[in-house]
Amino acid sequence: MKVLVSACIIGENCKYNGKNNDNPRVWAFLADKEIITVCPEILAGLGAPRNLAEIINGKVVDSEGKDIDKEYRNGVALALEKIKNHGYACGIWTF
Repeated sequence: MKVLVSACIIGENCKYNGKNNDNPRVWAFLADKEIITVCPEILAGLGAPRNLAEIINGKVVDSEGKDIDKEYRNGVALALEKIKNHGYACGIWTF
């Protein structure tokens, strides 16, 4: 089985605060699976650490009020391009 995994949940330091959400239960689930990791924010060049962001009125805005919606949408497009035609059975994401 192929599984798409958010990079931070398996220990990559790509969260907004430069840390990760490493989770042993996820590792146990993934033990016999083919995985690909992805972090749309890193793909978009936003780096880590970066300002915390949230969706406000349908747009992604960082904690300083900067509209970064275009960057996030670009990161998602790059992530989708990376995984297309791979036939993943499921995905594991962290928010």
